[in-house]
Amino acid sequence: MVELLSLHIGRFHKERAEYERSLPPAVLVFMPPSVVTAAVGDAEERHPFRTLTSVVTPMLGVGEPLVFPVTKNQENAFGRGITVGRTGNNDVVLDDATVSRFHAWFQREPDGGYVVTDAGSKNGSFVAGVRLVPRRATALADGTRLRFGQVEVTFYLSSGFTKVLARRPGP
Repeated sequence: MVELLSLHIGRFHKERAEYERSLPPAVLVFMPPSVVTAAVGDAEERHPFRTLTSVVTPMLGVGEPLVFPVTKNQENAFGRGITVGRTGNNDVVLDDATVSRFHAWFQREPDGGYVVTDAGSKNGSFVAGVRLVPRRATALADGTRLRFGQVEVTFYLSSGFTKVLARRPGP
C-alpha cells in the first residue's frame, strides 16, 4: 500500500523496533517536483527524491513524498515477479502517462538482493541513468535511482530506508 513518507518517519521515530519488523524487504521512494524545489540542504539530501515529470499528479498526497512497497499483490497473477506499471492491476502503480500499463518487474534473488527488468516499455526503464535492455535483468544496489518513463524513484532495501529515516527529524 502506497503511503506518505511523513507517516513512515512518524512510525519510525515513535516505535522503531516494531516499525522495522513491519517494513517490507524493499521500497521505492518518490519525491514530487514541488518537494525537490523546496528542499533545503546538500545535494545528497535532495538526490534520492525527485521526479522528472509533472504529466500526472500522484493521486495520494499531492506534493508530498510517497513510499511504494516492493511487494507482490495477491490479485496480480504475473508469476515472474513484482510488476510496475500505470494500471491498477500492477503491484507498484505509478500513475503517470509516461509509464506503460505494464512497464517493468522486480525479482528478489535468493541472496536477498533485487533485480529489475524492463518489460519492453515504450519510454524505457533506467537504472542510474542507463537505459535497460528490454527483458534483461539488472541487479540493484541500495539507494539506486530508477526511472520508469519519466518517473524517477529511489530503490531502497529496508536497511537502507531505515538509515534515510534516521536522518530525518521526527514529528
